[in-house]
Amino acid sequence: MSGLAGIYHLDGKPADPALLQRMIHRIAHRGPDASDYWIKGSVGIGHVMLHTTSESLDERQPWTDETGTLCLAYDGRIDNRKDLALSLNAAGFHLRNDTDAELMLRAYQHWGESCPEHLIGDFALVIWDGRRQQLFCARDILGLKPLYYCYQGTTFCWASELPPLFEHHTTPRSPNEAMIAEFLSGTVVTNTETLYEGISRLEPAHSLVVRPGRCETRRYWTIDPHSQIEYANDDDYAQHFYELFSKAVQCRLRSHRPIGLELSGGLDSSSVVSLLQAFSRTNPQDRNRFQTFSLIFPGLPCDERAFIDDVTAQGSFPSHHIPPQPPVLTSFLDDVLRYQDLPDHPNGAMNNSLRALAQQQGCRVLLTGSGGDEWLSGSFFHYADLLRRLKLGTLLRRLHADRPLYCESPSPDLFSLPLVQFGLLPLLPQSCRNLGKKLFKRTTIPDWISPELWRRTHMQERIRQASFSPPCSSYAQQDLFSSTVHGLGIHGTELDERAASFFGLESRHPLNDQRIIEFALALPEEQRWQHKPKSILRKAMGGQLPTSVRERVLKADFSCIFAQALLTESNAAIFQSLSVASMGWVDGGQIWTAYQTMARCYNRGDETYRFHVAPLWMIFGVELWYRTLFLKHRLPPDLPTRQEVAPSYSA
Repeated sequence: MSGLAGIYHLDGKPADPALLQRMIHRIAHRGPDASDYWIKGSVGIGHVMLHTTSESLDERQPWTDETGTLCLAYDGRIDNRKDLALSLNAAGFHLRNDTDAELMLRAYQHWGESCPEHLIGDFALVIWDGRRQQLFCARDILGLKPLYYCYQGTTFCWASELPPLFEHHTTPRSPNEAMIAEFLSGTVVTNTETLYEGISRLEPAHSLVVRPGRCETRRYWTIDPHSQIEYANDDDYAQHFYELFSKAVQCRLRSHRPIGLELSGGLDSSSVVSLLQAFSRTNPQDRNRFQTFSLIFPGLPCDERAFIDDVTAQGSFPSHHIPPQPPVLTSFLDDVLRYQDLPDHPNGAMNNSLRALAQQQGCRVLLTGSGGDEWLSGSFFHYADLLRRLKLGTLLRRLHADRPLYCESPSPDLFSLPLVQFGLLPLLPQSCRNLGKKLFKRTTIPDWISPELWRRTHMQERIRQASFSPPCSSYAQQDLFSSTVHGLGIHGTELDERAASFFGLESRHPLNDQRIIEFALALPEEQRWQHKPKSILRKAMGGQLPTSVRERVLKADFSCIFAQALLTESNAAIFQSLSVASMGWVDGGQIWTAYQTMARCYNRGDETYRFHVAPLWMIFGVELWYRTLFLKHRLPPDLPTRQEVAPSYSA
């Protein structure tokens, strides 16, 4: 994990070393081990280094080739190092050392702008090509490493976080109403914009070329919709998956420090830990390399201590149980000020105590179970595939088995019924779906959003244009692919990476390996879902996972954490005086009513409070961001500064 910052004057103006140093300073927390920059004429490339692998100890960035015409800086890690080195050696390249930086630079020398197609891993990279007089940038397929940029015609600057960009006097600081509308409505679909007008994000799975007269992006990866895996039996599928999973875990074990394992008790993180426990039984010398870190929530429905204990009982790794430390208002405000962006989610903020302990234990790498839900759970849209094939018996069995996985709407209508929503509607022409929405008075516009804001920001058109998808072989495959481009999911990934970097940690996600994603999306739906979700993972890990974990179906629900973060006296006062309402973006009265409803339901144990949590949190996050950075005050007048730990709020 590292940090990037830099500037390129397309009009030939010399790059300012003092400016570059200030930009680097704003991301110093991302790279406490080294800091350096390279300037040549109008280009300045800065880098801060966090050593997470033994190879990185010999790495100096920015990294230049022998001629000095190519210069690279990157944040991230290559996971297909061996295959990449073999390809480059076969092409006549003689590697000077074993660093990821040289592999990336040689890949660019060999394949040019198509080099990201040959890289597997988490990365954001920037290369200055003096021969072509162009800047080349790329980001990994899921956007696990961030890259922000601002292009002002004659100036292009970039960074791993937003604050360095504001060091340049031309960077705009005006709110981007369109992205504000997306977050306030909970319909986050755009992966190229930020909350600031004129500041962009490089979209995952895209590269960017900048030179005078050209600033163009290109998608370099997508799935092959015609790729389908067909084996003779379930065991063959499970064996292939196990091989890919083992490889994905092993290639993420490069570290010169102890490795932390994030263990929630869920199926995915437990599988990562159980696999490493199996490895350590044949390699006892590796046992001291790993430690598990688990958040526990005594007395709350999201507590998974029993499952965690079942997993840790199988191995000899040191285990750490971290009690909850509810996030407070001041921590969310600190997030806004530190990152000039939205605060972290409450459950993400609670992970900070886990990250802090992992840091104290000497870890620089934290393995997680992220990705299992997205690629292995199956899709409700398989209902449409079954209907189209007239597999009615299978459809009825699937509907029955899925009942615990979806919740009934507090005010159900025809469109909220699973069979209608995921089965019938996808088969209808768009015109019929639109007519149905009119008849049932169903709209995509939330009640609390200003219709004028919705129209002014062209939200309906943004939603339509954001639905990129190749022509997939099934509705289920199309739905699963959408997870790779889902705006809210990518936003959550960026928040997780941002938080980990603050603690000097690099999060690694074996189940987000590109090879696993491509394999999972080519599977028959029956392998993702067979009586239970994640069937292939359950079967592949059958001999290693505790039975209690392997057989569980429902995931922990962290809605209570969100509710507790929102339902405090301090935050109630904020919801009563929303600046986003005074701006005309939302209806403050409707939001206050929703807040009161959530409070009443939560206090009397009515589970329907969960339907209000997500939209209210998004509104709260935008409110703190706008109030703090643009109105220049952090709290309403006479607002209490204390924060209740376990609130009980009556409206």
